[in-house]
Amino acid sequence: GIEKESWLYQQYLDRTKQQEKVNEKLAALSKERKIPIVATNGCHYVDREDWRAHEILMNVQSGEPVEILERDSFGNVRGRELNPKRKVIPTHELYFKSPQEMEALFADLPEAIENTQKIAALCNFQLDFKTKFYPVFVPPYLEENAFSEEERVKECAAYLRKLCEEGIPKRYTPERLAKVKEKYPDQDPLEVLKERLEGELEIIISKGMCDYLLIVYDFIAWAKGEGIPVGPGRGSGAGSIILYLIGITDIEPLRFNLFFERFINPERMSYPDIDVDICMDRRSEVIDYTLRKYGKEKVAQIITFGTMKAKMAIKDVGRVLSVPLAKVNEIAKLVPEDPTMTLARALELDPELRRMEEEDEDAKRILEYAKRLEGSIRNTGIHAAGLIICGDPLTDHIPICNAKDSDMAVTQYSMKPVEAVGMLKIDFLGLKTLTSIQKTVDAIAAGGGEKIDWVNLPLDDKTTFDLLNQGKLQGVFQLESTGMQELAKHLHIDTFEEIIAVNALYRPGPMEMIPS
Repeated sequence: GIEKESWLYQQYLDRTKQQEKVNEKLAALSKERKIPIVATNGCHYVDREDWRAHEILMNVQSGEPVEILERDSFGNVRGRELNPKRKVIPTHELYFKSPQEMEALFADLPEAIENTQKIAALCNFQLDFKTKFYPVFVPPYLEENAFSEEERVKECAAYLRKLCEEGIPKRYTPERLAKVKEKYPDQDPLEVLKERLEGELEIIISKGMCDYLLIVYDFIAWAKGEGIPVGPGRGSGAGSIILYLIGITDIEPLRFNLFFERFINPERMSYPDIDVDICMDRRSEVIDYTLRKYGKEKVAQIITFGTMKAKMAIKDVGRVLSVPLAKVNEIAKLVPEDPTMTLARALELDPELRRMEEEDEDAKRILEYAKRLEGSIRNTGIHAAGLIICGDPLTDHIPICNAKDSDMAVTQYSMKPVEAVGMLKIDFLGLKTLTSIQKTVDAIAAGGGEKIDWVNLPLDDKTTFDLLNQGKLQGVFQLESTGMQELAKHLHIDTFEEIIAVNALYRPGPMEMIPS
């Protein structure tokens, strides 16, 4: 590595007068103090001709137009001047220069090029995509004792099994066992669920996933203990009898023929997602508990990057170039409504868009820069649900940054890369529906009505089906769209399984076949 005593001055050549003065001072200091000087070049874009597109991008972010235009009554440009308030870098040299260009620029300082190559030779960092840096779970009865890692792993498996066994009589009431019996008429329902449990435990333990399940169990158990509404289960996790027995989900998988293999593929080592819905108003309390439990330095939100899609690129560039909004919208409307659409494909597909690019000066300029900026990062945000929990301080493994409106750390890697380098992601999804349900239940109790345990409501309530069949679905999660209301009126729904079927059918593709 580089010794602490070795100081390396960097010399940038971007041809601004201010930088030239700095460069002269750096060269003098290098000779005077015998400190190596290094040749570098600020790089903000790939090609020299990208400088204007880069300036437009900066002003998309700043909100200032690059140009101020004077137009005649027909909309033709009569005058054009640069906006003095625009964000600008006073050089066009911040492109990715070739080795030959760098050698020519530093012809009087060949040692600076040599020093750059020395530093490059020292840079040999490789990302680790194999090691997991997940937090560990310590069973409550071990917390005050000294233990080895081998003992902890063994006790975690035993603790998970204990929670499952304790959950059997709590979860599988005689009524629920009767429902299992309906699915497996020739077998003892208790033996069916125990066989399923053993199979799942074998896979979970062999894959070393006990920690993961117990970490999720811990914060859900805490939330429920605090009276915070938690969803009954979303996604493939509802197929696990372990998750049902320990209270992560409230959906009994045997009755509904849900497959554990949808949750965890025995042939793959990747960890499954356990999506957790939490009352929107109290989601922050669960996150605060996680911060207290694992430490602020080990928990972070996940960054998101908003990129310029085809339509957005046209609108952003048009605004910055001071093109009238009506004209910008006219051009943008010619791009097909497809999230994967690119401007190159749109120009291939639409002859009118090609004609405008060839004949209309505003369209030509907008499309020239929109094509260069398409796919560029427009803004950053924070993932709506995802949270990273690390077994070590996050800064040991990944870069982090601060958010504008939160004192929590934010990962500089987005969702897929941050998981790829060994971080554990858990989704804490704030759901307004849970908030509404809880407020309704509280209002009924406050008005003298009975206290409703909405998690255990019967699934064969006739009044509920009557409302469904009348299309009275406003405010009903996933069923409240106008199309779903109309569909419900035409179908005679009288079982919970039929609600599942209708919800599954009402998707792009299958919904076209509903009439037949």
